Amino acid sequence: MPEPVYFIEPDKKKEILKTIDVLSFFHESTLERLAQESKEVSLKPDSVIFEEGDPGTAMYIVLEGEILIYQGENSLTSMLPGTFFGEMSLIESVPRTAGARTLVPSVLLEINESQFQEYFATQPQALMAIMKTLSARSRKISTGLTSSTHVRQDFNGHSSTEDTVISLDEHYREVLVFDPKTFQFIKANSLACMDTGFTPEEIKQTTFIELAPHLDPGKLTRMCDSLINKIRPMVSFETALKRKDGTTYPAECKLQLVGPGGSQPEILVWVQDITERKQMENTIRQMAYYDSLTGLPNRNLLNDRLAVAVANASRNNQKVAILFLDLDHFKTINDSLGHEAGDQLLQQVSLRMKEILRKQDTVARMGGDEFIVLIPGLTDADHTAKLAEKILASMAPAFKIGDNELYIGCSIGISIFPDDGMEIRTLLKNSDLAMYRAKERGRNTFELYTPSMNFKAMERLAVEKNMRKALDREEFELHYQPKINLKSGQIAGMEALLRWDSPELGMVMPNQFIPVAEETRLIIQLGHWVLLTACEQAKRWREAGLPEVPISVNLSVIQFTHPNLVTEITKVLEQTGIPPHQLELEITESVLMQDTTLAVAILKKLSELGIKISIDDFGTGFSSLNYLKNLPLDYLKIDRTFVKDYNLQTNSAITKAIVTLAQSLNMKTIAEGVETVEQKEYLQELNCDEAQGYLFSKPIPTQQMTELLITGKKF
Repeated sequence: MPEPVYFIEPDKKKEILKTIDVLSFFHESTLERLAQESKEVSLKPDSVIFEEGDPGTAMYIVLEGEILIYQGENSLTSMLPGTFFGEMSLIESVPRTAGARTLVPSVLLEINESQFQEYFATQPQALMAIMKTLSARSRKISTGLTSSTHVRQDFNGHSSTEDTVISLDEHYREVLVFDPKTFQFIKANSLACMDTGFTPEEIKQTTFIELAPHLDPGKLTRMCDSLINKIRPMVSFETALKRKDGTTYPAECKLQLVGPGGSQPEILVWVQDITERKQMENTIRQMAYYDSLTGLPNRNLLNDRLAVAVANASRNNQKVAILFLDLDHFKTINDSLGHEAGDQLLQQVSLRMKEILRKQDTVARMGGDEFIVLIPGLTDADHTAKLAEKILASMAPAFKIGDNELYIGCSIGISIFPDDGMEIRTLLKNSDLAMYRAKERGRNTFELYTPSMNFKAMERLAVEKNMRKALDREEFELHYQPKINLKSGQIAGMEALLRWDSPELGMVMPNQFIPVAEETRLIIQLGHWVLLTACEQAKRWREAGLPEVPISVNLSVIQFTHPNLVTEITKVLEQTGIPPHQLELEITESVLMQDTTLAVAILKKLSELGIKISIDDFGTGFSSLNYLKNLPLDYLKIDRTFVKDYNLQTNSAITKAIVTLAQSLNMKTIAEGVETVEQKEYLQELNCDEAQGYLFSKPIPTQQMTELLITGKKF
């Protein structure tokens, strides 16, 4: 193929691509990618692009000029800007069935085999459009010449063009004839008059350009000339037609030479209203590129915009930020309130995020409760962190779902091009890793990607893989940490704490495997084992004549909102025979914040069974005193952070407030993490009821706990 002569500006190129029928299903960002990645070729007149029989390794889109398709000495058709050719060899894997050469200086966009597979073969809508266009083109090539001859002969056998128009009335909705020099209409059939709103006389006072105001007069002249000079048997294009009342509608127009020819040629135009087709294309495009629930861009459109953003950033020495966002405890809401409530929550989350993003930013839904925020053209890296903080803040107010007020945070992972990866797949993976790190840090926060996260990801996978087998292998065990009555020094209860000694991983800490168990929902099975094992041990101690010391078991959010929770606990109590008051369940403030109405209902059922309830880590969340006073709670556990630095004024004030609050609500207080005598004495001064911590005992195995109960040791 000859060397290129000149090139087209990228914006103009993209605008041309947008007018091509076969690309009508592609999103604008996809067209931008196609324009950037495809080879642009500009050619002189009479340049051969390919010959009949050549191997077909590319298809071409005409950006400027005109291309003749021929077989031997026969001219089949020509291609003007906004058309494509050469695709059949890629679809059918056969040699070229015709040749192609330029008639005038022309510019083409070349799409090779790999690009065809990426852009077209993976898009069923695009292939549908290709086949539809090919079918229309085949009909045009095979019947165009004969139809043209028939019309011309039919016209020449009559005294005027009126009979020609009438003879075509039954085959086409709208038929008009115009003068190719002035574009003035000469005739129109009844359907054309009906659809445009003009009378036959008014039509004669109208030009094609007035009927099609967006049509370029120069382009229309060139199309008519190609018909008059018999270069082309027919010309097809799409435009918008204007009715007499000012309304417009999309139409497909086909031009063909009719009339006596010579110095007074006439052009016949067949018009087809394609409003329904355009609506269908828009519907398909919406389905292909947007999430049906939230209306946000989906994975397909996000990938397109990511590719464009990365390409632009590479050229302009800029950065691109990717924020991977996952809602915290969303599955719990779905399980407890149903998918309809979950869908409403996702819609409200989407609206809040769209409100705080810039016009050039993109928020896309990846599926489930995962979202991606794309920040292109980044020059200030600090903007990313500030945006993450804005997103977190936007989630803080309650979401109103039906009669429920839900509080839900989110965890955000951030990766930046090119710092954290050069490829889109790598950037998405790294932002995902950073998001998981944010969850490990306590959720409702954001984390920037670091290379060490890849190691942590492998470590997490190893934990998940081995944890699935650990229950069957009996690798878990319970340790018990005594709770001490601060007045008497006697053991007032104990907390059952899960420990995992893995043959492959060694001793795995709870903060390593509990988050994984929650994410994979293995916490349901694991939590049942803890509950049953703790109650069975309490039964054995009771049968051995030891004091009936209450045992507390922690419940995660997922366990607490599981539909079978109360039934499961009831069965365990019946199976082990321990009295309900000997079982204490610990929940965190976040459990209450998920769905207050549901939490109250569950807690009341548990309280009616006689089970004791305590709020763990109290003071670190956002509990509302308005509903706290109505909950059937027995204990408030003071978080270890307040105990550790008890001499700080803020911590001291909070601790005093918690103790006072508990006393006013007829609850008891338990302080966690007591490690020094000074801390113990401070808590005694505040009249805190109980305490646990290394000052008294670390969590110990069953046998050691048995010995403590036998000796009746005081602390």
